[in-house]
Amino acid sequence: MPLLYDTPGLRFGEGNRFDEAVVPVPPPNLNRKRRMPKIKLDLSKKTAAQKISLAQAHVTAMTGNANFPDAGRLPPDAAFATALTALETAEADAIVKKNDWKQAIATRDAAEAALDAALTTRASYCEAAQPSDEAALISAGLPLRPAPTPVGDLPAPGDLAATVGDNEGEIDLSCDPVPGASSYEWQCRVHADGNAWQGAKNSTTSKITVEGLIPGTLYAFRVRAIGSAGPGAWSDEATKRAP
Repeated sequence: MPLLYDTPGLRFGEGNRFDEAVVPVPPPNLNRKRRMPKIKLDLSKKTAAQKISLAQAHVTAMTGNANFPDAGRLPPDAAFATALTALETAEADAIVKKNDWKQAIATRDAAEAALDAALTTRASYCEAAQPSDEAALISAGLPLRPAPTPVGDLPAPGDLAATVGDNEGEIDLSCDPVPGASSYEWQCRVHADGNAWQGAKNSTTSKITVEGLIPGTLYAFRVRAIGSAGPGAWSDEATKRAP
């Protein structure tokens, strides 16, 4: 049986069926409030110059503006003009003083550089005139450089470690670098009472590999740093069995 539709003027199969409920479309809400526009000044984010430009543009826009006839609700034009003029004057004065300050700093820096050059020249003359007389140089009224501190009495290297090397009869040694050290002296001995220490190797780094050890033998190792004033203290021992 063909279905019947109730909408005139439509072809068969269009419109609403008699046996279907029609869902009403709600009318638009005519009572909903419109969003009220607001002015966004953002004065806290504007510079004085930007505020001056804003105020000047506002005065121009408000002059003869028929959209705002009730001018009595505005601050008096004279008071607004006075506030604007005061800020314009203060901003102009600040710019002048800022430029003067920059020029003063530049002048100061140039004078400082000139005096630095003069002091350097006079210090060089004094050193050339009395190259080895400390008392004479002190009498010139210029500070002397402190004498370099000898690098003697170097501390014992810390964290000495011995690990199995890559090849038979090899032990890898490492320790913490010692400030002021120019080289390191490494020694080893068979780990037994009465055995004397023997030189293993000297190096410029805090890592070495000792070769030619007897496999299966337990060895003890130690190291000390050497500086410009001589060797420092020996490290604690580290032991390892040669592979």
